[in-house]
Amino acid sequence: MIALSSIYLFENILQGFYSASMRVCVNWLSPTKKLLVKLLAIPLKIWSKTLRIEIDEKSLQLLKTYCHTPKVCALWHNRLFIASYLFQKYFQGTKMYGLISPSRDGAWLSEIYRNIGIHAIRGSTQRGGRNALLEMADVIRGGHTVTITPDGPRGPRYLVKPGIAMLAMETHVPILLAGIHMHHAWRFSSWDRFYLPKPFSRISITFRVILPEQYATRNVEQLQKSIQNVLCKINAKSLPKYISTAPIPTAVC
Repeated sequence: MIALSSIYLFENILQGFYSASMRVCVNWLSPTKKLLVKLLAIPLKIWSKTLRIEIDEKSLQLLKTYCHTPKVCALWHNRLFIASYLFQKYFQGTKMYGLISPSRDGAWLSEIYRNIGIHAIRGSTQRGGRNALLEMADVIRGGHTVTITPDGPRGPRYLVKPGIAMLAMETHVPILLAGIHMHHAWRFSSWDRFYLPKPFSRISITFRVILPEQYATRNVEQLQKSIQNVLCKINAKSLPKYISTAPIPTAVC
């Protein structure tokens, strides 16, 4: 078990970490922009309803088993568009929190999630990370779920950072990992090559879980590698071959 006091070691573990004395500037939207988000939510909901979602039986069973259990959920950053659908379809009735960057981009995402019932924890492994980890641990101990994009907020793409492993080892909860394959999608030119599924397109979803008893004897680095490998395996159809076939990816272009 990692004592919460040892979280101060994050400054030496996570690149770009701010010291405890630094104040993190969290960006929020103005009332006008919040109204714009509400207006945009209408066509986005219609868009989501046109998507044809496929999910295998094993994944459905995992969702039934762990839906109302405190846990850490994870998906790659460039699959975030589908996160709202997953929450509304499979996690209704649960209180879910998402780790969202304190940046201006994060302010938009935070407001979008607020409109569908997902609570925001503002921080990242680069800015406000230690405080965000403490808050996420408290949320999980309160019986709720936290969702993380382990390669966010700025990459490298498809490379898991140690924060998710440290959080899981501190709270001893299941880690629910999502594999999402969008058969037809537009790609943005952002660092993560964000996926925007085309209307009426097909999306295949797979869930796998890493249980506390499976990682109880592992250290942070070992669990981090396990999460990396499972995420790569269940997202293999959408990943470059050099990523999905490498047992432990160390760099991403």
